[in-house]
Amino acid sequence: MSRQPRELVVLLLRNVVFRHSEFHSLEDALVEKYGFSKVEEKEQKISELKQLIPEECKKRVVFEEESTAPVVLEEIERKLSALKIYNGMFLESEIQVFILGETTQKEDIVAGEEQYTIYTAEYQLVKLVSKSGYAIQQLIERLTMDLGIEFKSKEWIFHRCEEG
Repeated sequence: MSRQPRELVVLLLRNVVFRHSEFHSLEDALVEKYGFSKVEEKEQKISELKQLIPEECKKRVVFEEESTAPVVLEEIERKLSALKIYNGMFLESEIQVFILGETTQKEDIVAGEEQYTIYTAEYQLVKLVSKSGYAIQQLIERLTMDLGIEFKSKEWIFHRCEEG
């Protein structure tokens, strides 16, 4: 009996930036919007910083064009070392998402006409693995269009392994 080789497609995204006003992180968006499930999660906090903008800075003299610009009231930043694995289906293909390395999570509480929070997460490395490179590419396009993720570089890797 001969074994059929199978191919795994891997996409490595480096220096990924996720910014949203509803979802706290890429992980939350994967679970809540795309139906992925958490397989494993390990985090170790490196640092946490909370900064309140003093009242006197809020009342400084502003130029007319700045008067309608939103003002950041509070900033919270957490740095973590992370290993997170998520599994889900996209375009009828199973995709695993690995979040690896240093992660920086920021919350900016902003006041303009109304007060709201902007969540930003920066990831050192996000790795996507599937049998379908097309499904990975379409998921990345969807994440870019729907959620506005940005990344500095991407690298495709193809692995052949024995089916067994």
